[in-house]
Amino acid sequence: MEFVLPLAGAGFALGWPIEWLIQRFPKGEGTEPSSRRRWIVAGVTALLFAAVTVRIGFQARLAPALLLTALIVPASVIDLRHRIIPNAINLPGAVLVYLTAVIAQPDRWVELLIGGLAAALFLGAAWMIYPAGMGLGDVKMTLMIGLALGKYAGVAIFAAFAISLVPSIAVIVLKGPRGGRKVSFPFGPFLALGAMVALLFGPQLWNAWYINA
Repeated sequence: MEFVLPLAGAGFALGWPIEWLIQRFPKGEGTEPSSRRRWIVAGVTALLFAAVTVRIGFQARLAPALLLTALIVPASVIDLRHRIIPNAINLPGAVLVYLTAVIAQPDRWVELLIGGLAAALFLGAAWMIYPAGMGLGDVKMTLMIGLALGKYAGVAIFAAFAISLVPSIAVIVLKGPRGGRKVSFPFGPFLALGAMVALLFGPQLWNAWYINA
């Protein structure tokens, strides 16, 4: 795994341009610069790059995995701060991730396309039923994630909802059911965590579910 450290270093170096991207949003207002955030984002990106490289290995499908990782980090930070996920990340990101994934695994182009559309439709239906629960940015982010993961987008979405239950239950325990209903969380970071679960363990979890179903 001689490529782990160089790619982790590349992830750390991305902290600087990622910080610039974070500062651009929301449009017309922007986010104030933060040297601490720059170091945190760089460190997290480096760790995620290292984990993905160790798990996947130095092969073609590593490229779309690293690209998706680099995109969901700023999307999560902006969503945490402003409750928005910019189209400037989601839409070009969806195209770039899909093209990179198809180049890496051309035999999966249909699966990847269906995975992206199905994931977006699923979350889009949830948005239509309860628009206060999530935004269209979450739906578009799910499209980007699905185009990178294909069928494993199901693992990402399930993991995202499962992980989001942890703070929700904690708030209800601390504040009670009435007080807990007044607290909301941006869903983008949970989608990002779900995507990382799928990138690292998607095939194993998918196969375990398929065998036991």
